Amino acid sequence: MSAATTHSRKRRRWPLVVVAIVVVLAVLLVIAEFVLRGVVDRIIAQQVEQSLPSGTTGKVTAHAGGIVIPQLLRGSLDQVHITSDRLTVQGIPLAADVTAHDVPVNGKGDVRNVDGHVTLASSSVKHLAKYSPLFDRMTLVDGGVELSGTSSVVGYQITYAAKGAVVAQPDGKGITITPKSVRITNSSLGLKVDSIPGVTNVPIQVCTAKFLPAQLRVRDLDISSARASVRVTADTLPLNEQGLRTVGTCG
Repeated sequence: MSAATTHSRKRRRWPLVVVAIVVVLAVLLVIAEFVLRGVVDRIIAQQVEQSLPSGTTGKVTAHAGGIVIPQLLRGSLDQVHITSDRLTVQGIPLAADVTAHDVPVNGKGDVRNVDGHVTLASSSVKHLAKYSPLFDRMTLVDGGVELSGTSSVVGYQITYAAKGAVVAQPDGKGITITPKSVRITNSSLGLKVDSIPGVTNVPIQVCTAKFLPAQLRVRDLDISSARASVRVTADTLPLNEQGLRTVGTCG
């Protein structure tokens, strides 16, 4: 075999060697990405669980969007999706679905542009009545809520149910319930009224800030008879135990 023939064969092998190396590196990167993604997702979920506000418990899952290796090298994750179907806040069960951006890999600093939804089933909403002395019970109806309570009308002690609209307050720290249509529920009295003084058209302020990290604001509500979905947002949110456990206040 001539030297020229041997040299020619070696030249033909080089592309195959290069392709093999590239394939091996690609496989290693895929494996590394898969492993690192699982680790990153678990770490974020654990950090959120450990930093939940006092009185809040539950399991969460997290998922970092995009390819994580370059994001890890950069020091922040572009987008992280955090969900939980099993959160309990002050004894009230709910579900949460939140997306955050620019999440620091080291767990220090702020996340940005937080946008999420908190969902309460109709069976959970009745527990909220304990946070207002103005009514005894609250249930969901399409487009709003129905409040039950007691009052005095023309000398009679009555029980009533008042349907009302629910809106987020402008500062995002609470919601406002305004009772509208009213019906008497102890019908044996034979009373029929269209309104009850002190109840009808009297806004009821409910502070939601005391359940949420201080930077989160309530922006919108979508209510049906089956569930209530509350949209919450924050421009920035500290990604540490103190920041997440510090709840807001209402004036």
